[in-house]
Amino acid sequence: MKKMRNPVATWVILAICIAIQMAITFLGKENTTETAILLGAYYKSFIVAGEYWRLLTCGFVHISIFHLFMNGMSLLNIGSAYEQRFGVIRYLAILFVSIIGGSLFSFCMQGNIVAVGLSGGLYGLMGGYILMLITSGLYKNPAVLSQLMRVLIINVMINFMPGVAVSAHLGGFIAGMIMTAFFLEMEKSFKIRMGICGLVLCGVLGYYVTQNTAIRTDQVYLLSDYRILSMEKELGFSSHAYHMAEKLDKIYATGSMLQTMLEDGE
Repeated sequence: MKKMRNPVATWVILAICIAIQMAITFLGKENTTETAILLGAYYKSFIVAGEYWRLLTCGFVHISIFHLFMNGMSLLNIGSAYEQRFGVIRYLAILFVSIIGGSLFSFCMQGNIVAVGLSGGLYGLMGGYILMLITSGLYKNPAVLSQLMRVLIINVMINFMPGVAVSAHLGGFIAGMIMTAFFLEMEKSFKIRMGICGLVLCGVLGYYVTQNTAIRTDQVYLLSDYRILSMEKELGFSSHAYHMAEKLDKIYATGSMLQTMLEDGE
């Protein structure tokens, strides 16, 4: 019998999420959303200004303890299974690409929003799991099909809840399905077709990302940006804070307003 590996990577990811949640709770008494942005949440204007890493780090940030609990339970279930099946490197590649894919879909389809959570990555794992059931023929088993339908119905219903980023779920689902296909043992022709789909997806996303970098005037939040950059200054990242203020002023076409606020302490 093959010995089951301890899902170390899954537990490490969950521990990081919990640590960030605790930091938000401790530091974000006045405004948890701004603290979440400080600690890596998806925030379109900051991404346009050059903080591209937020496309990935947003997956580790949660504002609501309930949201973290639900995502954490899902990660322990499906994430552990993936880690056992594919190993740490491939599992993390699928999860991280799914998170980034979900963030890019949000970037293309939504305005200057704040988004957090592992949901995009989890949807990616679910998309890959569905692909595995289809290609292996296991979906023909009534018990497996019934379980699959329940999971799909629950996740479709979740998309209708307020504040849920449907675009991130869709992007993660598609990215995870394509990534999983590369690591499955299947016909070469199928992998080639999935590879072509991946290239087309990258091309389409690349085009729409470049076309959606503008921030609407009614979605400019100067005071919030000022407070976030002020927190960066207090933490010792003054150079980066001033650099971001300069870039944001250019993006918003606000002259040097944010830079002046930062220099004068409002």
